[in-house]
Amino acid sequence: MMAEADFEFREVTEEEEKLDYSKLVNCPHCKKPIPHDATMCLYCGDTVELKDKKSGWLAVATVLLIIVFIVFFIVYM
Repeated sequence: MMAEADFEFREVTEEEEKLDYSKLVNCPHCKKPIPHDATMCLYCGDTVELKDKKSGWLAVATVLLIIVFIVFFIVYM
């Protein structure tokens, strides 16, 4: 049996949560409302990665712009 002196004990400090409850989104797993900046669902405990929908549209717009540029370059050169 190990003695208590064999363990390194550290003082645990509780930090206040800084979640924004003014804007709620649904958890992708259990569909319950959670803060938009949460990294873990408060209800089901699953890890949450909420993606900004604007970033997907930005990628699509960038690809389309590149295709238009390539077509323009091929036609007029």
